[in-house]
Amino acid sequence: MTQANVDPQRCGFRVLELVSTAAALTIVAPFITSAGIRPILTALPQDAELEIYTRWRPDEVAAGVSDPHIFDLVGTRGGTVSLHPIVHAKGYLTGSSALVGSANVTGNGLGWGRPGAVEILVETSPSDPALVALMSVLRATSSTATEADRDAVLAAAAALPAAPLQAVEPVDRTDWLPSYRMPEVLWLVYDGQREKELTDFVQPELRALGVPNGIQSEPAFNAYVGAILRQGFTGRIAQECSNLSTIKAVQRLTELCTARGITIEDPGLLWETLAAWIARFMPGFQRISGGTRLIR
Repeated sequence: MTQANVDPQRCGFRVLELVSTAAALTIVAPFITSAGIRPILTALPQDAELEIYTRWRPDEVAAGVSDPHIFDLVGTRGGTVSLHPIVHAKGYLTGSSALVGSANVTGNGLGWGRPGAVEILVETSPSDPALVALMSVLRATSSTATEADRDAVLAAAAALPAAPLQAVEPVDRTDWLPSYRMPEVLWLVYDGQREKELTDFVQPELRALGVPNGIQSEPAFNAYVGAILRQGFTGRIAQECSNLSTIKAVQRLTELCTARGITIEDPGLLWETLAAWIARFMPGFQRISGGTRLIR
């Protein structure tokens, strides 16, 4: 009989042991469900700080492996949920110890109530250089989830067709930003309605977004793209550069990119491009004053 706290089908026991005395807890996982996180929140001391890093891709939400309703559970505990659309690491970090491995924060991943998937969580130090690097990237390039983000992702998931979609693995940097200036052509390229020359320019944007194949309508496509743009570096920029004058928005955009080591040849043009994408795909944001000032 495998000891309970190292049983590969019940990794949750190790997590509960870790968090039961934690003064602060950070969870990193792409898939987090309400059923998966509740036992952890119950075991976590009431006065402990809590931060979550996850992703809410609409097709994964529709499949039930990811759940934006955790926003409410975490918020009730005074915690924050941050979003990055390509996070794949799994880690549970406190001030003095950490568990890293393969287990997502789901009933099947942690083995709540019954033996789950065969997983592994290995104890390490939160000061391990790889963990420090991971958290540095996530804190610099993730967006802080809001009610509007939760609702937009849920709406995008509900708009997807019932037929299974063909997943497309996102391919780009953690601090990817859109660069094609005319976001209105994305659907036309995705739907095969534009010539190859234009397709060659736009396909890198679609690959970076990881839009699955099989979406059948432009509104569903736009909702999916908007849900992804709300997460990660673009989402952070949208949050921090909206409700500013155009000059201050460009300044803040430059500061954020400089901090990531991104060289911008024309900050004003980049902001104009981002503002066009955000206004088109993210309900709640709109452009005024010549089309380059965003308000929400």
